[in-house]
Amino acid sequence: MPWNSPPQPPFWAYCRLDKIRRERDHGGGVDPAACVRVPRVHMVFSIDNPEYCIGYIVMEYIDAPDCDKSDYQLVSGAVEKLISIPGPTSVPGPIGGGHVIHAFFIDGWTSPIAYDTVDDLQEHVNGVLKYKGDSRRVDLVADACPGLRLCPCNITLEIFKKCEDGTVVALDFRATCFLPPCFFAFAVRMLVDNFSQKVARRVSYPQSSDVGAILSASYLMVPFGNNNIGIPKRLRLPKKL
Repeated sequence: MPWNSPPQPPFWAYCRLDKIRRERDHGGGVDPAACVRVPRVHMVFSIDNPEYCIGYIVMEYIDAPDCDKSDYQLVSGAVEKLISIPGPTSVPGPIGGGHVIHAFFIDGWTSPIAYDTVDDLQEHVNGVLKYKGDSRRVDLVADACPGLRLCPCNITLEIFKKCEDGTVVALDFRATCFLPPCFFAFAVRMLVDNFSQKVARRVSYPQSSDVGAILSASYLMVPFGNNNIGIPKRLRLPKKL
């Protein structure tokens, strides 16, 4: 496959068993002069077979150490910048559309369907609550009124590198989509390790009264082992014959 722009060595390549085009796309809104940046991506491609998809990415090699546990303030500034990035459209999910990857979904962190609108996502969350007899309902449409925001929900040491000039480089955008801001507040509540919690306590983000109901909806799906509960009929995929 030809290069869009031949990289100058050194560069870094890796692969995994899913599509990784969001790695290329999600850093596009970061201000080059900001405290955080993402590596330049030279090529992204995938190979499909009947059982799984292998995605490959070739990107700029970042010759810098990983952040360590003492860098929580540095990383918190980077995260706060990332969650301020507005979505390019009103469609929740990755750039260009597709399944949402977020900690709300208990089976592989992946939504069972792609949502064309925030209202679709709202109907699914409320459908879970209704199915389990919870009287609460979320208003994601109102939460997203100012626009969708980038929502990183995997804040771990290994995805951040620190450069000599104090800039942080964020490496992994698989679990990052554009969502209503309350989904980052949800992600904060799901953080378990000490470093991530320290980072979150220093990040300023919009609070939401819907977080408790979203947490309950996520927990309610656990006994079923999948994310299909509560999907409205109009959004359900046709059954295979």
